Amino acid sequence: MKELWRLVFFGSGPVALPALAALMGGPDQVTLVVTTPPAPAGRGRLLRPTVVAEQTRAAGVPLMETSKINSPEAVAAIESLKPDLIVVSAFRGILGPNLLALGQHPPINVHPSLLPKHRGPAPVNWTILHGDDKAGVSIISMVSKIDAGPVLAQAERALIPGQGAGELETYLAHDGAKLLIQVIEDLKNKTVNPLPQNPDLVTHGRRLTKADGLMDLSKPAAKLINEINGLDPWPGARVTFKDKPLRLFGALTQPGEPNPGQIIGLDGGRLLIGTGQDVLSVAQCQPEGRNRMTGSDFFHGYRPTVLKWFPTEPSRDF
Repeated sequence: MKELWRLVFFGSGPVALPALAALMGGPDQVTLVVTTPPAPAGRGRLLRPTVVAEQTRAAGVPLMETSKINSPEAVAAIESLKPDLIVVSAFRGILGPNLLALGQHPPINVHPSLLPKHRGPAPVNWTILHGDDKAGVSIISMVSKIDAGPVLAQAERALIPGQGAGELETYLAHDGAKLLIQVIEDLKNKTVNPLPQNPDLVTHGRRLTKADGLMDLSKPAAKLINEINGLDPWPGARVTFKDKPLRLFGALTQPGEPNPGQIIGLDGGRLLIGTGQDVLSVAQCQPEGRNRMTGSDFFHGYRPTVLKWFPTEPSRDF
């Protein structure tokens, strides 16, 4: 009979849910889930637990909600469970040296990029913003430096033209969950071959801001599609129509005459917009105060002729 491990899981955001579900449905025992405390959410700003907390309670698994994971009390509580392995996915916190020292193997992290590329915040967004030809997920051993540990396994995924970062992140979360189960089995069997990250290939992403969503339609369409798709769903790529924000989603490009901001028409339900080079083709638009709608619905409902845009800010580095 194979050895069963005692696992402690750290996670906060929705991206962590596939990994948590995979562990709960796997052969090993999830002895504790650690997540961040409830936070204000929605229009009423009422305190709401993380989705990880909700899923954990529904499964009847012990839960710790804390913003002080490295406090002596939290570390002692986790250590008392004698975990064989700590697993981290989309957790809003940094494990200190005492937690990194627990278990038969150092904690492992599910990171949604092909490390060493795109360390730091928003790795899926930066994968698209930088125009990479593929995306992926890495399982790494955790060390004191963030995202710098050796790679235990990776899974690649081809980028789909017009796909937004939010949708891609969901696919990668499920890819990572499958890979995670295999890595744990390999750790038990001592068949993992950790590969140090090449420091010459490291790239770092910064945290995105709302201002990053301001689009400059005088840029080439080939550049704009990376920005529009890479900033979906947040902060969202924004131009203006009749002096009100208009968000654009699902961008492709096609040949055409430069004419920034000009509405050219429709192509198969997609809205065609002039840019500094070639034509931008978008699948969806979102006027202020409305839900997303198809490019065709926006064209027929609003009768746009021209869109205005925002000059590129020097601080934006993509």
